[in-house]
Amino acid sequence: MTPGKRPLGLLALIVVGTIAVSVGLTGPALAAPTFPSWADVQRAKHNVKAKQAEIKTLTALIGTLQQQSDAAGKTALQLGEAYLVALNAYNAASQKADTLKAQADAASAKSKASSQVAGQLAAYLARNSGGDLTLSLLFGGGDPRDLLGTLGTANKLTEQTAAIYEQAAVDANAAKALTAQARVAEDARATKSRAAAAALATAKAAAQAAQAKVAYQNKQQATMTAQLALLKGTSAKVQAAYYAGVAWERKQEEQKTPPPDPPSNNGGGGAGSGDGGSGGGSSNPPGPPDVSAVGGAIAFAEAQLGEPYVLGGMGPNVWDCSGLTKAAYASVGVYIGTHSATDQYNTMKSEGRLIPLSQRQAGDLLWYSDGGTTWGSKYHVTLYIGNGEMIEAPYPGATVRIRAVRYGDLVPYAGRPTG
Repeated sequence: MTPGKRPLGLLALIVVGTIAVSVGLTGPALAAPTFPSWADVQRAKHNVKAKQAEIKTLTALIGTLQQQSDAAGKTALQLGEAYLVALNAYNAASQKADTLKAQADAASAKSKASSQVAGQLAAYLARNSGGDLTLSLLFGGGDPRDLLGTLGTANKLTEQTAAIYEQAAVDANAAKALTAQARVAEDARATKSRAAAAALATAKAAAQAAQAKVAYQNKQQATMTAQLALLKGTSAKVQAAYYAGVAWERKQEEQKTPPPDPPSNNGGGGAGSGDGGSGGGSSNPPGPPDVSAVGGAIAFAEAQLGEPYVLGGMGPNVWDCSGLTKAAYASVGVYIGTHSATDQYNTMKSEGRLIPLSQRQAGDLLWYSDGGTTWGSKYHVTLYIGNGEMIEAPYPGATVRIRAVRYGDLVPYAGRPTG
């Protein structure tokens, strides 16, 4: 089996395994800023001016680490989604190539059979009448009373002969055309395969960088939060809670209100394009969600709490954002799209299942994109569980978790897979 024809299940397994190993073993070198020592902190504690300066230094250093995680975490999500979109394109091209190859093979077999029939008929006519059956009948003697009937039979044979030759030509042309289309489709499959491989390499590098930066941040921040707690006279737990999360999350959380509902004529619920389309809301929105299906999907997602984020992960034990949402709804027999946040948005849109964010209910899907735009790629998808909370596989270096809905970058539509 050639690499270009590798089944999706095997390819996905290789992707997850490769990323899990490479992220765990390697990581880019990080510049090491100068951190205060415990001796510096102890000295500063007894001098008000020095203490304030040390607090300022520590706070700035933590902010710098979080900014690094900001860039790495969000970039990893975006490039991971770009890979999943490229993989979907490869899968579609591969399916088309396989279909056309099967059609071309069938057409070639049919053409071969009809050509054999035409050849056999031509040989028969050449042997028996020099190729002209009508002349043979006219001058071959026999009872004149039977001539009209015999000529009628000859005419029918001539028509059938022409039809056989014509069908052979049609079959040959069809086989030739389908074979050419199959070659083009195979070339497209190879192109999409190379594009997906390149996107995977880029996404792997981003995942490695994010994993390394998150681990580095966690290690350094643990020390610095303890130092801050000593200087401020608070507990390390309080300081850790304050600085928890990466900067882009905290920036999203700073937006305290959800995005406003888009205008009702903002694009309708038509089929989405490969890059996310535009607009979204359906003029005929879905009804209330199916309580049983929603309960099952949420229960499935909650059972994965604490399991690590891995690009391309759709279980068991490892997940990315769209892998978690897809598997959660697959567990209750509901299809929400392919393993891609963008495709899941497009699927909900094409089925008329997008609703204004203000109408969201437990079980609905939420998406994030740059600036919360409805067009283009969606770099993150989560499962809303009610009471202002969602469950998500967030980014490399983190685990499946429940969090309050973040409004920054939030797309103003929710998707309702049931109802």
